[in-house]
Amino acid sequence: MDMKLNKYIYEKLTELDYSVTEVDIEEWICEWYMNTFQEINSGKDGKPRMPPTWLAGPRWYDRRRRKIAEAKEEEDAKKASKV
Repeated sequence: MDMKLNKYIYEKLTELDYSVTEVDIEEWICEWYMNTFQEINSGKDGKPRMPPTWLAGPRWYDRRRRKIAEAKEEEDAKKASKV
């Protein structure tokens, strides 16, 4: 599958009948990367590696948002266990 990333995303968008989220595009980028660079990025187990973080995946600056979400989940779990 030799397709440029922009063409891949365009093809995915033409398949859809709903609005696209940032998460959808992130998943498509990961899928495209893993399909395109299988030979180059094979890990020790033979499976394609995930794309580099500059292309897709968790970013260092998302840590604050992730920690806030984790704290909220923990607080909600404590509230639910008290009930």
